[in-house]
Parts: sequence; structure tokens; C-alpha cells
Amino acid sequence: MTKAEKTMSREEQLDRENELLRLEVAYLKKLKAFRENPDAFLKKHKQQSPLNSKKKGSD
Repeated sequence: MTKAEKTMSREEQLDRENELLRLEVAYLKKLKAFRENPDAFLKKHKQQSPLNSKKKGSD
């Protein structure tokens, strides 16, 4: 247990743990979706480059 965790109330500790578990579940769901169909997953979650998202000549 870290120093910060020792100073947190029990409720705060549970909230933190809950948050971490939600993040882990979300990650595992995405990992499962990727393993089942990598091409569809990548197409759906493709991130645009900030440079590509700006329209040229719109200054």
C-alpha cells in the first residue's frame, strides 16, 4: 500500500479500485474484439492524425 493510499478513506480506496477495474474491463473488451476481427477493429478505431484532420487552405 502506497503512502497516498494510506491517507485515502475506505470509500476513496474503493472508488479508485472500481475505476481501475472499469478501465481493465474496457481494455479487455477491446483486446477481445481485436483478436476476433483485427481488420474490423482497426478500421473502426483508426485515429486520424491531427495534421490530416485540418482542411488545407481553410486558414
